[in-house]
Amino acid sequence: MANPDTIKAGATTGPQRRAVPLGDGALSVLDWGGPADAPAVQLSHANGFNAYTYKGLVAPIADKVRLHAADFRGHGFSTLTADPAMTISWNTFRDDLIAYLEKRGEPVLLVGHSLGGTTSLLTAEARPDLVTGVLAVEPVIQPFAQAWIMRGKRLLGLPHKARGLAEGAAKRRAIFPDRDAVFAAYKGKGAFTSWPDDTLRDYIAGGVRARDDGQVELCCAPAWESLIFASSGSYIWDRLARIKVPLTLVRGGMFSTCPDPVVNRLKRLYPQADFITVDGATHFLPMERPDVVRAEILRMSGLSA
Repeated sequence: MANPDTIKAGATTGPQRRAVPLGDGALSVLDWGGPADAPAVQLSHANGFNAYTYKGLVAPIADKVRLHAADFRGHGFSTLTADPAMTISWNTFRDDLIAYLEKRGEPVLLVGHSLGGTTSLLTAEARPDLVTGVLAVEPVIQPFAQAWIMRGKRLLGLPHKARGLAEGAAKRRAIFPDRDAVFAAYKGKGAFTSWPDDTLRDYIAGGVRARDDGQVELCCAPAWESLIFASSGSYIWDRLARIKVPLTLVRGGMFSTCPDPVVNRLKRLYPQADFITVDGATHFLPMERPDVVRAEILRMSGLSA
């Protein structure tokens, strides 16, 4: 297996990777450094991705904030138990994030994309003492009525969108001859259609490991990614209603996981929150419009671009 510490650079050019023990393994964390008196930021990634995927997003502001980004359980180089036979919910990732923030020992601005966005919201509800605010980018939130319908479908074993995503993820190819083959397989296709080449290569650098037979494999096993999709869509509106920290939600104008009914209900719950829709962007907004996300990180940190 490749040493994850090979993904590192000097303090001014890239993050340092370290393993943080958390009970049944270790969380792999990228520490971007930053000035000692700079605001603290914690970045969380989407299902199937990894912390290094967002290198191009955060590198330009790494000298203005103290940013940490962790690989979730079952992703990247984290070694926490990730058995597809486990029973999990998205609270699993919330609890891991809380455990890390307790070790970090200071309130942070939570920034999260997709799974990471929802996890950040759940963390803010459970432990507001650890959070200065939440920047949720395309969090996965089911509309109020749809969440109840999905709950019923789950109980009855009926098909639903999350199950379809889970089935698709389970069919992903996991093993490739080398990293170039991964790049060729993904470039311009599926979820990666709108990704810049550099971002795709960062995803591969942080999410693919060497095998003993000379090939490479995805760090996030398709069966684990599938399990996470299958556990999504839980009813969380009661918890969302209890969040008290500053909130900004950024969504794409196309194919968003925060459709209008979600945003409209959130606006009623949080009239003081900020809601941004980026026309022409999709669920993969951090890859398509990193400038928007960077600007919001700085604004919520009390800094200027």
